[in-house]
Amino acid sequence: MWNGRFDSDDVDDLRLWQIIKEFNENESQNGIVFTGYNTDDGIIRNLGRKGAVDGSNAIRKACSSLPYIKSFGDIFDTGNIDKYKLEDAQKDLAGRTSLAITLNCLPINLGGGHDIAFGTFSGIRDAFPDKTIGIINFDAHLDMRCYKEQPTSGTMFKQILDTDDNVNYMIIGYQDMGNTLRLRNLAQEKGVVISKVGEPFDVINNKLNDFLENCDLIYTTFCMDAFDITEAPGVSAPSSVGLEKRVAIQIFKNIIMSGKLKAVDFAEVNPTLDNDNRTARLVSNFIYKILENRGA
Repeated sequence: MWNGRFDSDDVDDLRLWQIIKEFNENESQNGIVFTGYNTDDGIIRNLGRKGAVDGSNAIRKACSSLPYIKSFGDIFDTGNIDKYKLEDAQKDLAGRTSLAITLNCLPINLGGGHDIAFGTFSGIRDAFPDKTIGIINFDAHLDMRCYKEQPTSGTMFKQILDTDDNVNYMIIGYQDMGNTLRLRNLAQEKGVVISKVGEPFDVINNKLNDFLENCDLIYTTFCMDAFDITEAPGVSAPSSVGLEKRVAIQIFKNIIMSGKLKAVDFAEVNPTLDNDNRTARLVSNFIYKILENRGA
């Protein structure tokens, strides 16, 4: 799953693909742990465009040739979850996420549909049963739809907020045109902190700082449809006017530097629609920010 440019085996020439280790719970401590969430079952249920099932390997490919620096520490990979049904995949992901956190590692989960979020969150909650978890969602959509019929890639944050009272939710890159009045009213009722697409950096950052103060730990999730279609074409529901990537990268750096980040995931990367691998390459920029700044 990991391969890329080869310069040499000298320490100054190393790239990520050369140092990735297979996850072993007896050896994996204080590192970063990748897991692939290989299902777009939730997207299909949500009537989206299929293809994100292969997103995790596309992200790995985009990250493989990134330069490695010793300060990054150890990086592990648990492989891909092979359970395609949404509920089964979420349960497996929750277990892997919880284990990684227990070993003092940072899970980076790669999707797949945005229903990945329920699996990641469940693993965090298992590891931290009494902590106030802050969810920061880079997304155009609230993803708080009704799940009476069945869960999808658009229901998970309602599922979380309905069943857990010790959670705060912030969305960055929100767009009115992607959310019905019912969803907006529900978000207001649940106290969701909303940062709309186009807000100046200072405004977003002030909201973020207030949000961080009220949380014990942070889980950040990226639905790549938050970004403009010119920067992220390979998604289920592309945005014609999306979040500006440089603003998002700086905001994400501030989240990392808070010292509260405990898990990250990236969703909706669809390589069948991804012109020149732009979406996967954009994800690699966010992942490199984690590597650069996690220990700072």
